[in-house]
Amino acid sequence: MAHIRSNAKRRHISWVALVLAFFTIYALGADELAPVANHPAAEDFILNGLDGNAHQLSDHAGKVVLVSFWATWCPECIFEMPSLQALSKALPNDEFIILGINVGEDQKLVRSFVEEHRVTFPILLDHDLAVYKKWPVLGVPTSFVINQQGKIVYSVIGAIEWLSPATISKIGGLTDSEKS
Repeated sequence: MAHIRSNAKRRHISWVALVLAFFTIYALGADELAPVANHPAAEDFILNGLDGNAHQLSDHAGKVVLVSFWATWCPECIFEMPSLQALSKALPNDEFIILGINVGEDQKLVRSFVEEHRVTFPILLDHDLAVYKKWPVLGVPTSFVINQQGKIVYSVIGAIEWLSPATISKIGGLTDSEKS
């Protein structure tokens, strides 16, 4: 009987390792930001943040905004969080902001994750998944880059390296070119 449990446990661990390896390989091989056709207007929202304040997307008009939907249980989200944090520090605050939208998790759990990973950009709580359902999100992580006019210009499903030269060029190009 113990031998059967041992084999089942070994298979379970192997399955989990295989899934995690797939996600890691997928995340490392994820391409980059994909252009969004016709640049649709970003659906405005108001969500409470971990900071206790209500955050409205339209309050950031005139900035380039990266909206990232994520969860603490998501391996790809965990993988890209340090990269998102670094990106939030790499671009000027008066031109660019990241809004991390946690999907459906308990505030204490999210706060613990954010503290552990030293995330300093705004983390918003979509407890009832209302924003998640209104946006074209297919899973987590999914991110959208919104230009200064409130239009979605890039998206990515899955994790990417946010400090890659191609990604920095695309986002930086929005902050530079749209000022004139």
